[in-house]
Formats: sequence, C-alpha cells, structure tokens
Amino acid sequence: MLTGDARAAFEGKLGLARTVFPYVENHNFYIEHWSMSVFWRKMRELGRVLQEAGFWKQPDDIFYLDRQEVRDALFDYGNAWAVGTDAIGPIHWPPEIERRRKIIAALATQPPQPALNAPPEVITEPFTIMLWGITTESVARWLNGASDKLKLTGMAASPGRVEGRARVIRSAEELDQIKEGEILVAPVTAPSWAPVFGKIRATVTDIGGMMSHAAIVCREYGLPAVTGTGSASSSIKTGQMLRVDGSTGEVTILP
Repeated sequence: MLTGDARAAFEGKLGLARTVFPYVENHNFYIEHWSMSVFWRKMRELGRVLQEAGFWKQPDDIFYLDRQEVRDALFDYGNAWAVGTDAIGPIHWPPEIERRRKIIAALATQPPQPALNAPPEVITEPFTIMLWGITTESVARWLNGASDKLKLTGMAASPGRVEGRARVIRSAEELDQIKEGEILVAPVTAPSWAPVFGKIRATVTDIGGMMSHAAIVCREYGLPAVTGTGSASSSIKTGQMLRVDGSTGEVTILP
C-alpha cells in the first residue's frame, strides 16, 4: 500500500528494527536483569549489615555512598570491632545520607544537561536511534532549547491524537497514583509498568525511540506515544491538560 518515499522510510525503519531487536532482548536479560540483580542483592546484604550497626536507616541507603566511601565504611566497621571501640559511621553517615537524599530529590525536578562535551555532528548508530530516540535532530533540539514553552517535540512512536490530564511518574513506587484516562508522563518506562497501560490514554517520555518499551507497549494497546522529548517529566506538571499527537511527535500543554 506504500509507495515512493513512504515505502523507503518504512523499509528503512523495518530494517533497523530487525537489526536492533535481538540485541535489545539479550541486553535486557543478561545486563539489566540477571547480572544487575545479583549485584544489587549482594549490596543490599552489605547495606543491611551496616544498617544493623547503626550506619544508616535503610539497607538501600548504601547506594548514597560512592565506591571509595563503601570501602571507608567497611574499614570503620571492621576497625571498631577489632579495637573494641565505637565506629564513627553511626554519627557521620545518617545526616550525610539525608543531605544527599535531598540533593537527589531536587535534581529529579530538572532535566539533566543534554550533552557532556561536544556531541557528534551526525548520529547513525541504529541502537542509539531506535532504542533511545537519540537522533541528530533531537540532539540539536535539546542543545538549542525549545522556542515554545508550551510545546514539546519528540519521536512519533505510536500514532493517534488524544487530550487528557497529565500524571507525572518518576518511579514504579508512584504507579498507584495513576487515575483512569490520564496521560502518563515519565523519564522512561519499564516492563514492570505494564499494568497501567490499560488505564492511561497516552504516554510521553523523556528518552526512548521506536523500539523503547513505551513505544512498543503503546502500539500494542493502540495508544498514542511521544518518546525522546528530553524534558517532558520536568516541563510538565501533574494535572495539566495535554494534547499528545503520536503521529507527529508533538505534545502541547493546553490552557
């Protein structure tokens, strides 16, 4: 049914999808799920040991330390046991972790810098384009900033056009806040978010391309999706009315 340029564009994207798909699935399992799960479980076990020693409130607080600081905390813990004195950690780490927690919360309200150093003039790597939605045009748009504060542009990842109220979600712990008929706005989505796609009207993400999770699931559900906007989750506020056009890749914040 397609002819001319439309057919060439379709065949090009289909070819990219066939190239990228096997790498996406293997990467998701071996890197994001299996190996990282092993590592995180071990770190949480260590975090629980130091939590019981009073170094912090929750096992996951260990992730507020950098690699050398983990070594320092372990030395402090072991040294106190060997010498028979009190460790410094229970005095030092709780207020420092709380300070860092506030910094992370503040940083989450703003988009990161679009690039470090000089980005490449032309982006051709298919995995970067199809999975993350990082194209030559999107990088230029992120670097220059949006001229219209009420309009965001991203990748047309799933066709259709709807209007609805925004719900900004930053983590899986917030998914229970989504109400029927809202538009999901997030930095990125993951397989664990799948149950909410039966409630929402559309999805808008900061990162992601044609083969990202949000794009694929929205196409399966017949929902519009605009991915790779760069700053949607920090530019849009929960409760704002949006128009999402998944056919053109435009998101408009309505009065």
